[in-house]
Amino acid sequence: MEVHHPHHPTHKKKWSEYFLEFFMLFFAVTLGFFAENQREHLTEKHREKQYMESLLEDLTKDKEEVKAARQYTLNQIAKIDTAMKIISKREWDKESIVKLYKVNLKVAGNRPSIFIERTSSQLKNGGMHLIEDKKVSTLISTYWQLIAAKNSFENATLEDNKSKARNFSYSIFDQDNYIVNGKIISVSENAQLMTYDKKTLIEYNNRLAHIKFDLKNFLVDYFYNKLDETIDELTVEIKKEYK
Repeated sequence: MEVHHPHHPTHKKKWSEYFLEFFMLFFAVTLGFFAENQREHLTEKHREKQYMESLLEDLTKDKEEVKAARQYTLNQIAKIDTAMKIISKREWDKESIVKLYKVNLKVAGNRPSIFIERTSSQLKNGGMHLIEDKKVSTLISTYWQLIAAKNSFENATLEDNKSKARNFSYSIFDQDNYIVNGKIISVSENAQLMTYDKKTLIEYNNRLAHIKFDLKNFLVDYFYNKLDETIDELTVEIKKEYK
């Protein structure tokens, strides 16, 4: 006896079903893609805000550094003024000579500016692309350029002028007249200049005048002022944009 199984014909999917399946798969992949992009975007926004918080702290310290550097420079200019007045008068009493020896220790010295690189180094090494605000990113770049230009000026032009003045001073001031006691340096009451030659002293005075010009017109009136302005503007902009 034969047994006949019922025949079930194969169901053919309609093109609309294929389309629906494709659409659902495409939608799932797209949704996952957008979700991942959103997650990365939120992560980058968080990192961006962290960078800005860190940079604000650095800028506060940099502003104090500019203030200290400016004060050092103004003090140095005052010492140069004193030296130039004494040399121009050419009244070589004991008090004037001792004072000239004292200010000579300061007229060609240096105070390197140390700006905080904690956040800047991270931004320079790939972090700048996270900064979406164009004004903030432009101000940051301007700030870095100012620091680089100031350092270049100090290390090249200004240091060259100071070095020439220091070398010239070796023929005027006798180091034996300096009395060193630890970190305290005093001057012998019987100190004398190694030369009182008018031409030599005028040339030294001219070198001091050149240093003073560079300190006042470039460091104080330009670089320190521009750095101060840029720090203030950048601080305000970061606080406004990043709350």
